[in-house]
Amino acid sequence: MNLELYLEQMKELVNIDSGSGNVAGINRVADKLAGWYQEIGWNVERIPVDGGRQVLLITNHVSEHYDAMYIGHMDTVFPDGTAEKRPFRIEGENYYGPGVGDMKNGDLAMFHIAANLPETEKKCLNIAMVYNPDEEIGSIYSKEITDRIGCQADHIFVMESAGKNGTRHCFARKGSLTYDIEFQGQAAHAGFMFEVENASAVLEMGHYIVELMSLADREKDTTVNVGIANGGTARNVVADHAKISVEMRFRDDSERIRLKEYVNKITEGQPFVPGVKTTITMQKETPPFIKTEEAKKYIERVRKIAEEHGIPFEEKDRGGLSDANHLSRCGKAIVMDGMGPHGANDHSEKEYGYIGSVEPCVKLHLAILNDMLNKQ
Repeated sequence: MNLELYLEQMKELVNIDSGSGNVAGINRVADKLAGWYQEIGWNVERIPVDGGRQVLLITNHVSEHYDAMYIGHMDTVFPDGTAEKRPFRIEGENYYGPGVGDMKNGDLAMFHIAANLPETEKKCLNIAMVYNPDEEIGSIYSKEITDRIGCQADHIFVMESAGKNGTRHCFARKGSLTYDIEFQGQAAHAGFMFEVENASAVLEMGHYIVELMSLADREKDTTVNVGIANGGTARNVVADHAKISVEMRFRDDSERIRLKEYVNKITEGQPFVPGVKTTITMQKETPPFIKTEEAKKYIERVRKIAEEHGIPFEEKDRGGLSDANHLSRCGKAIVMDGMGPHGANDHSEKEYGYIGSVEPCVKLHLAILNDMLNKQ
């Protein structure tokens, strides 16, 4: 592959602000990618989604079935102006800039896999390169479309950054439950709280915080975090309103069921503080990305392919979410995550990509596709 071209193209992508709310910026990234693919003769389909965004579906053959689907996201977490403040730069063995590791490095690796694909693989395999515009906000607009494409694929490679200089990949992720819970009590002067009717929403909230945090299980790596807690108006007023935002993460689906059932139980039961009403105002559920038996077998096959090409190959589960969480529930596809070049310190000013991981990444994927061809 042409590493110099990769770095030149990376500079172009990184120097475009494409935070999740910057639709124009995300579409500029899409235009860049679409143009490069068209130059090498691939089909480009722009699928519109809400808010003027678009999903890119780029294929070597228009098909209802794909041997391999690759997916990346074009949005970042950074606000407008970040690219001007911290433009792309190379220092030593790393390159820096907003979104280099999450995940414009993987986006561009996908293009270079396509650009370096031998003619036989290009002719005989059906490959889809998919780019979504909203992963950093939960793929709320694109999920239905990417899931539909995923259900047509045998293998799905999520091109989020690999760890440990590009050698460590991810084949399982935690799922999550998130809640906003509001408490409505009855206000009163705090100095007369034994004499007049009142119900403290803040006190009810405190009970909930203790109860919910106690659901964490270190042994099962189930975490519970009440990240935001607000309530009350003044120190001498019994609070009539309070609100918490809670996130729970879990590796096993049985833990999702346990947590969900408990939240339903306490919110539908009697309050800890008589007179307080409790309401769940927001609930979001993301299933865990679980390593299936079929996936385990395929991972070992890919490990062997990597070893045959002198490419180190390790794995480590992750606690964060990605498109793998929902794509792993699509059809019978084998899903592999963290399959991009190495990047780290995501969502920070120290975010970087490791130059030395780019060529081995592309080389590994070309070898995987060659193996698919030979199995036909």
